[in-house]
Amino acid sequence: MNTKKLVGFVAYFAGIGLGIARPPVERLACMRLPSGEVLTRINTPLLVIELLLVMLGALLMGLSGDFRNTHKLNGWLGISTGLGAGIIGGYAGIDTLTLFGVALATLGLILYKLGGRK
Repeated sequence: MNTKKLVGFVAYFAGIGLGIARPPVERLACMRLPSGEVLTRINTPLLVIELLLVMLGALLMGLSGDFRNTHKLNGWLGISTGLGAGIIGGYAGIDTLTLFGVALATLGLILYKLGGRK
């Protein structure tokens, strides 16, 4: 295992681990909605850091991999980044981020499969 792949692996799972240990959603001063739910907001800088670690890790692992062509590489990047974003969004309860991750992983899987034909 080369250094670039190892650094990418650590960065990827550090982003996911940070998303699980410290979700990017925070409560707002004990404010309650009429439905009884607590008002929350997204901590944007923390979310950006978590997604940046996931994307950087996926990129470093992908560039150190042995792919036959760029379609397979781009498909693999879409799958791994989409899964990371989906995990972070699902654990934090951000439905939009979860759906984005699922859509990105699905498109990446299609591109990965089609890239193997060339």
